[in-house]
Amino acid sequence: MRLAARVAARATALVCLAALMSAARAQDTDILAPEASNRKAREVIQQSIQAMGGAAYLGVKDATRKGRFSRIQHNGQVTGTIQIVDLLKMPNKERLEYIFRHFYETFLPIPIEAPFHKTGTAYEVHNGDQGWLLGGGGVEELPRDVLEQREEQRRTSFNVVFRERLDDPTLVLRYGGMDVLDLKTVDWIEISDGGRYTALLAIDRATHLPLRTVYRSRDPKTRDIIEEVEHYSNYHAFQGVVTPMQILRDRNGWQNSQLFLEDVKYNTGLSDELFTREGLEAMARGKGKKD
Repeated sequence: MRLAARVAARATALVCLAALMSAARAQDTDILAPEASNRKAREVIQQSIQAMGGAAYLGVKDATRKGRFSRIQHNGQVTGTIQIVDLLKMPNKERLEYIFRHFYETFLPIPIEAPFHKTGTAYEVHNGDQGWLLGGGGVEELPRDVLEQREEQRRTSFNVVFRERLDDPTLVLRYGGMDVLDLKTVDWIEISDGGRYTALLAIDRATHLPLRTVYRSRDPKTRDIIEEVEHYSNYHAFQGVVTPMQILRDRNGWQNSQLFLEDVKYNTGLSDELFTREGLEAMARGKGKKD
């Protein structure tokens, strides 16, 4: 009888706790007027900026990230791993270098379709609304739909929003309330600007670091909702900038890739030439800069 009473009391307590958490979320989202919701969202964002390095984080002009990228099947098995070098130059330049052995016959986990390059390396470059791919067939333009999708998702990524867009009048920020993710209490922030993507950002209430971004969009052909999720963990500081070293990505509930960073450098003065078609063509001839 005593055991049954304790079990019943515990169950009642859990139900009450769940009700209180639900009520807290409802209070955060339902009562706040748009202006108050925006203000609360910006308060949470400012706390996160400080946690990630404050002035050092906001002062990043370029970044060089090196690590390992893997594709994952629906059964959870890794299909292959390659080295990756990701060069970023603010505000909207990126160059990805995929490094692999040219004699592999198995599936290679390159994020986009790319033929083999004779050196065992493929390059993907984004520069504003332009983009190119250097693979085995020389330099080719990236498809327009790939460029548009990448740009829209980039504009709602938390690094771009935090560093560049907080004064953008087209940006809409809403506070989405509290929640519990992986046994951590988080604040949700909704980010939108009228584009294809709406982003939901979960920020840890204890550390103020981003834990998850949920990108939601609608398939232009089927009109089905597409949900892509990025999970951030294993934060380390480099030059005063607190950086997630592990990024896992899901699509519609299935984990499909993982990135494990091994080294990060900021503000090394990356050349603009690295992010041009001419630079890629020079590399194809064996005369261009690698970094």
